[in-house]
Amino acid sequence: MNTKINWRIWLEQGDQYLKASTPRKKISRFGAEIRYNLISMSLESYVMAILDYHHTLPDNHTFTDLMAAMQTVMPLDETLKKRIFRYENIQSICSIEKYHRTSPSEEELYDLTGAILELSTMAHKTCVEN
Repeated sequence: MNTKINWRIWLEQGDQYLKASTPRKKISRFGAEIRYNLISMSLESYVMAILDYHHTLPDNHTFTDLMAAMQTVMPLDETLKKRIFRYENIQSICSIEKYHRTSPSEEELYDLTGAILELSTMAHKTCVEN
């Protein structure tokens, strides 16, 4: 039987996805699309850790839905939220209405990673053992 708390698993997964998306050297073993998906999965995992810690869930798993759900449990900096939303439409794979994919630029990946690092810090500070 797994005795880990769900939010702890989400937090670990967020760390793993973020680490996998970050090149160890200047050149990544993954292409831009895969790195974007890994970064997006880390975003989802960190938000889910925070939400699960507060015993709530999002309506869906788009960036918009995740940020809306997160704001129900804690304040979210408007600049950070806008920064994340800027990259939501690169791939709309969780959208109910449409499916859309484009290849992100290295600059977009760098900026989105920076935003997710801020979320990671928030998640690690919020989700603590009692």
